[in-house]
Amino acid sequence: MDCKVSVITVVYNDVEHIRETMESFFSQTWEEKEYIVIDGGSTDGTADIIREYSDRLAYWCSEKDEGIYEAMNKGISHATGDWINILNSGDLYCDKDTLKNVMTSPEIEKEDVLYGNSIEESDTVRKRISANENVRLMDYCPVYRHGSSFVKTSVHRRFLFDLTKKKRFGYALDWDMVYRTYKADCKFKKLDLDIEIYKKDGISNHPVKNLWYNYLVTSQNGFNFKKVIFLIKAVLMCVLKGSCFYKWVRAFFLEFMVNDVLPVIPFWSMRRSYLKFLKMKIGHGSFIMKKTYIMSANQIKLGDFSHINRGCFLDARGKLEIGNNVSISHNVNIVTGSHDINSPDFLGVFKPIIIKDYAFLGVGSTVLQGVTIGRGAVVCAGAVVVDDVGDFDIVAGVPARKIKKRECTPKYHCSWNTPLT
Repeated sequence: MDCKVSVITVVYNDVEHIRETMESFFSQTWEEKEYIVIDGGSTDGTADIIREYSDRLAYWCSEKDEGIYEAMNKGISHATGDWINILNSGDLYCDKDTLKNVMTSPEIEKEDVLYGNSIEESDTVRKRISANENVRLMDYCPVYRHGSSFVKTSVHRRFLFDLTKKKRFGYALDWDMVYRTYKADCKFKKLDLDIEIYKKDGISNHPVKNLWYNYLVTSQNGFNFKKVIFLIKAVLMCVLKGSCFYKWVRAFFLEFMVNDVLPVIPFWSMRRSYLKFLKMKIGHGSFIMKKTYIMSANQIKLGDFSHINRGCFLDARGKLEIGNNVSISHNVNIVTGSHDINSPDFLGVFKPIIIKDYAFLGVGSTVLQGVTIGRGAVVCAGAVVVDDVGDFDIVAGVPARKIKKRECTPKYHCSWNTPLT
């Protein structure tokens, strides 16, 4: 039986964004859904826009309230779905199939809370914020953005936003709700999906204040030495990241060392050690030849027995995942970053690339952002891949198109043991 999802949007005087948010919901391909909109008595025309959609809404109102968390509680009380998601005004779903991908997840029957990644949008850049799959980190801080989660309705009704803590926790009442749910041993599961696009200039865009609220929530009016130490470290790192010194240090280790020093070191063992020091994940038996240009090595996951030849360009700013036994030929370009050419601010956009086991990328080919290369797929020399490639498909041309199927069952390792390469 299909699960029904209740999506709740809360809004107050946001005529600029409310229509776009509502259209994002209505564009979803998942049919078992309902939409609840709670407006706090807007006076700028927001309510008029909501009224245009009234016949498509399960419930809506426009009346004064005590803020977004009272509005969310009100929306939860009217939800009739099996799951609840909060889509605040100004936020958008990442894809028209977002609800479908979540509601058809095999985890849907086993978990109380499902969560995924978010896309943060500022005036100049749109980047992926990956949720952490280590749920135990919630003893100290959030591991996902609230809007990129789905909570079982029965659970959400047990754990409403506690308005009695509003003065103490401010805009962190959503984190308080999540934390109480976590401490009650509810089951959380990360999905490898991008859920929502949100604007960086929201009410919670205050890094140090966020860390203080995190501590208040997790300490719950008590004192915990480990959490105090975590807070101090996090604040120091936050201050450091905002400094010019950090920018130069990061550039030295991630750019200069990786692309000016490493490419001329003839020993893979030394290059490998340094890349792993930068948190690049490199599997057993994998090899990257000299003179490969790497952006954001810490965002790369390389499986076992995979081989990247000389002269490749690996842009992992949007995250790059390469599977096992993948062969990437000379001068291949893998690009996760780009720009929105229709944006007046030339918005930077970053999307992940996934290359699955036994894929083969021919000489001089290019894979562009957001693409998945299927298991055993072949990208012919010089091809430019702009769309997903199916398992064992062979693609060629600009843009790349399927020309035939690969007719074998791969069982090899990509190995390379020539010294000084």
